[in-house]
Amino acid sequence: MLISFLALICVTTLSSCDKIEIIGPRDEPPVHYRNDKPRTPIEVGTIRCYINDRYVILREPMSLTEPVDTFSNCFLYGRCNGGESKQINMIRRNDEYTVLLFINGVSPDSLPAGPPVKQVFGRSAEIQVSSRGSYAGASPGFWYMNHFYGNNVIITDNTDDVLTGTFQGSLAASQAGTGMWVSDGEFKIKIIRKDMSCDP
Repeated sequence: MLISFLALICVTTLSSCDKIEIIGPRDEPPVHYRNDKPRTPIEVGTIRCYINDRYVILREPMSLTEPVDTFSNCFLYGRCNGGESKQINMIRRNDEYTVLLFINGVSPDSLPAGPPVKQVFGRSAEIQVSSRGSYAGASPGFWYMNHFYGNNVIITDNTDDVLTGTFQGSLAASQAGTGMWVSDGEFKIKIIRKDMSCDP
């Protein structure tokens, strides 16, 4: 009787086990490629970087009709309504993307400053990337990030208002969607100074 009972338990246990299925060799995952970054020095008037895994070079200014590119590469300064303006704009585009770099609260006269750069309230840097033609923050083809100056954007040289530096960061999508990683970013932009003073 005991032997029959043990045999019954053994059969029940074995029949309740999950079946083991042997799977053959799996397919290889797709190869992950990054196109090569140029080894040549960056030219004046250029922003270049990896956007995810694609290396892009952007040389066109924002406006192709103005004789002086005062919005794409400028330093806005001056006192107005009791506040002081200090903003550096560096913007370039190609056939696919526009990269916009904004540095607030920093004067080119204090550059280069670092690295390392002390994080100071009011000194920030913003990286924006948009698909060609999508410049509004609500557009689906728009990504952005904002942080203290010196964290994701830094100017390493200022020679006669030609600003050279680097940038990188994880950008969020403006609408629900996939973010974007920008890496190995470089810029070399000649800025134009523009007095925005309105106080007497």
